[in-house]
Amino acid sequence: MPVAYGFAEARSYRNRSYELPVLPPGSDPVRILQVSDLHLRPKNRAMISFLESLAGGSYDVVLATGDLLGGAESTDEALRLLNALQALEFRGFVFGSSDYWAPVLKNYLDYFLHRRRHGAKRNPTEDFRSGLTSAGWLDLNNTDRRIELGGRVVQLTGLDDPYLHREDRKLLVRDAQTAVGILVVHDPAPYDDAIDAGYDLVISGHTHGGQVRIPFKGAVVTNSTLPADLARGPSKIGNGWLF
Repeated sequence: MPVAYGFAEARSYRNRSYELPVLPPGSDPVRILQVSDLHLRPKNRAMISFLESLAGGSYDVVLATGDLLGGAESTDEALRLLNALQALEFRGFVFGSSDYWAPVLKNYLDYFLHRRRHGAKRNPTEDFRSGLTSAGWLDLNNTDRRIELGGRVVQLTGLDDPYLHREDRKLLVRDAQTAVGILVVHDPAPYDDAIDAGYDLVISGHTHGGQVRIPFKGAVVTNSTLPADLARGPSKIGNGWLF
């Protein structure tokens, strides 16, 4: 029964909302839509219909936090769905390992033994990247920007995928002249470095709420250095937040 429930839960798509006290008092609220870990396959009509339903929403910011592609054949469909999501301020993306490498059949034992492996076939990453940037998306992979949000100047730092050791953690230097510091990254592994550096919010994907999850207990493994109890939703850590 738990295995059957897991298959059903993994295919039950819904939009959850959280309110996090990140902006300074008096700031205008900012509505962020995060999409992540689609591992999109053209035959997954339920996911495609769900993503299409998000296109009519009103968002200040849209963030796509990696593992968006499920294979080379999904590139055009992923671009169609993502480019349909509109934002009043900006849209930004970072990549995960599945945006670089085509999927390979996983052995769940790998998660417990901390084996990291990916397929040998590359995805059309640069075509995917250019399809997003030409539609106005910001490529946040290993970048550090200043953007006005909610009437305040925000430091927006993005890292390429830590799971593939592509991240540049030297960028994690908090600018005290900005009102808020936000890190966007696929694998949340650098969360502690970011919080220690003074970032107010880390937005990430990758953990799937726990690649192995047990009802009433929660995540067992995260396929990351992230502790299992932080694998899902918002977590207050020191003076910052991890989502």
